Amino acid sequence: MKTILIVLNGEELSPERLTHAREGVDIIIAADGGANYCLQQGIKPNYIIGDLDSIRIDHTQIAPDIELIRLDDQYSTDLEKAMKLAETLHGDRWRIINATGKRSDHALANVLFLAHKSKVQSIEIFDTFGRMRFLHPGSHTLHLPVGQTISFIAFNPVRHLSLHGFEYPLSEADFPDFFVGISNVVRQPECRISFEGGMLLMYQVEKGR
Repeated sequence: MKTILIVLNGEELSPERLTHAREGVDIIIAADGGANYCLQQGIKPNYIIGDLDSIRIDHTQIAPDIELIRLDDQYSTDLEKAMKLAETLHGDRWRIINATGKRSDHALANVLFLAHKSKVQSIEIFDTFGRMRFLHPGSHTLHLPVGQTISFIAFNPVRHLSLHGFEYPLSEADFPDFFVGISNVVRQPECRISFEGGMLLMYQVEKGR
């Protein structure tokens, strides 16, 4: 499986979490100002893409084997540009870092873009406290550490939501407007989540890993 890491220009990931996020990564894309973070952390991206106006170093100092892709399109965000590039690289999984924090409008836009793309692409968003993924209707079996804190959020109606293997289980519950399940806890190594309609945002708290 090919894993692509996309580095954005939001709140910077802690060094410990960065090590975790980079495990098994095959290709690194720095979205504009995300290149600053890469260079600060000694990471050599394969690509730097964007209008390149947020890079704080002289472009001539960037290694010649890093591909610079300048796109001046002001109608797409740095994340959108990076996603279009990632699509051409045919990765099986995308990991996104530095997508949140700083300006809330940027963070919300990033989550919205990634939630939409998750319909056809496996996506995880890493931050300093954990990771976020998107679950779509159906049944999901996950193997998670017992004792890990998990939150579920849906901005849309969710039907027949069942949570098995958690401290606070549910059985085919309906939520006609939205759903918020903050700080549930894994109680069995194999957990099952199933629902109809909508989409669930799942956040795994992994601080310290």
